[in-house]
Amino acid sequence: MLSFRITTRQGEKLLPSPIAVVYNSEFSVPADDVTLEIPYVKGCEDGDFLLGYENSSLVFKGQIDEIVTLKSSNKITVKITARSMAGILLDNEAEPCIYFNASSSVIFERHLKPFGFADFEGDNEPYFGYLKISKGMSQWQVFENYCVNKYGRSPRITGDGRVLLNGISDEEVLCFGKNESYDYTSAEKKIKRYKVISEVRLKVVQGNRYGSAIKNSLADTRLVRRRYVDALNGGGSVGTADRIIKKSNENAFEVVLTCPYRLMCEVGRKAKLRDETLGSFDGLYVHKLRYTSDSSGEKTVITLKKEI
Repeated sequence: MLSFRITTRQGEKLLPSPIAVVYNSEFSVPADDVTLEIPYVKGCEDGDFLLGYENSSLVFKGQIDEIVTLKSSNKITVKITARSMAGILLDNEAEPCIYFNASSSVIFERHLKPFGFADFEGDNEPYFGYLKISKGMSQWQVFENYCVNKYGRSPRITGDGRVLLNGISDEEVLCFGKNESYDYTSAEKKIKRYKVISEVRLKVVQGNRYGSAIKNSLADTRLVRRRYVDALNGGGSVGTADRIIKKSNENAFEVVLTCPYRLMCEVGRKAKLRDETLGSFDGLYVHKLRYTSDSSGEKTVITLKKEI
């Protein structure tokens, strides 16, 4: 089971062994979240940050969102809810401005370092382009827009607080299967044909017509699901159309595995599956992780999707 500490103005405080833990991490959601139930201990209401450890390794660091004390009969418990460090960026609005050819260190110094981040992993080359920070944008949106424009993919802030500009770089592949590194007690393969966008129509010249089309080579030609992008006035582009198609292909296939143990891996990690019934699949990645622990034991539910 994971162990937890809180930070207060007086320093770190070790919490009692949890009664129950729920840990959620999803690739398309910036912040991980933890809900922790513990026996009441004096001073836990003063916690600012929650720290989660697997043995001696830090696997979660986040600002505490809510502390609820529950009293029934002679039993008192405390429920603590926290989000990982990306939650701070989601909660804070960025000052409107315009960047030209901004480097990674400029974005980091102005939009992440003031919120407790010490460093980032990635190059410091500038993004040769124009980046507008509009009123109402969060610090996370600024950071994500910069990385999407520069690298073509979203950044990741890991559960333990590391800032990865270009996503997960570790090349280790997680192998799931009966005779592989990670076994499971149940598996569910989902093919969602309704998710696949067959083509995106683009408006690239003045007028009312969306005369250009980008077709999805992986779509079934018998099924038509169409989207429209205004590349002139709507803020869209050919890249927007490509991302719509790519995202639809990713969402059309997933495998959900239930593992009867704790597996604290980073979402985005590469994976493969070997199953005698469902089939063998390479080119997968961990899209979602849900770890739970209570009186019945530990369990991790892993959702795998295809890398497109």
